[in-house]
Parts: sequence; structure tokens; C-alpha cells
Amino acid sequence: MYGQILTNKTGKTVKILSHHQDVYIISNPNDHTNAIDRNYTKQDLIALGWVFPVETEKWTPEIDNTYFVPNVTNRSKHNLSIWANDEIDNLRLANNLVCRTVKEAIALTDKMLGAVTN
Repeated sequence: MYGQILTNKTGKTVKILSHHQDVYIISNPNDHTNAIDRNYTKQDLIALGWVFPVETEKWTPEIDNTYFVPNVTNRSKHNLSIWANDEIDNLRLANNLVCRTVKEAIALTDKMLGAVTN
């Protein structure tokens, strides 16, 4: 959840700056660098009109199918891999690093780089 952007029905956005157990700390609306001086539960945020993105089920490639992995040290920002259902594949899957497309892998790389540079 950390770093996720929530949109309000009014069109304003906030960023989840911290999430631990049922407590959320969010940014000021449309100023994602400063926190609001209050803690919220998910129910509080929903009641205030903040919309959480729908979480989708993890995609698992079939044996011998191609998938993509984010890569923060490669200029292309991704690697291609072939699913063998081995320890490395399953570790990547458990850590949400298995992507269907190059575009998804690059977006995830950008998100990772943003987390360490902000």
C-alpha cells in the first residue's frame, strides 16, 4: 500500500505515506510530500470518499511462457525470463515482480526508483 495514490470522488488525490496494521498516514491532498497530521483507518478513508484501487489476483505464467521482471540497474528497466516454476520464479512471484508485459515491468521499475529517490 505504501506509495499508492488514492483518488477522492472530488478529484483530489493523496498518497499513502505509511501503512501499518490498520493505520494509514496520508499526504495532504494534491501535495504528496507533506503528511496530514492525523491517522486514519481504511474505513475512515472510504467514508471520506477516498477510493482504493481494486487489488487483482496475481498472474502466474504457464511453464515455458515469457514474463518480465523489473530491473533497476539495466537501462531498459526490465529483464525477460522464462517461467520454469522454480525457486527464483516463485520468489519473484511472492514479491510481486512477475509482469505480463514490458510496460508493466518498466512501470514497476520506475515505482521502485521513485521510492529510493524521493
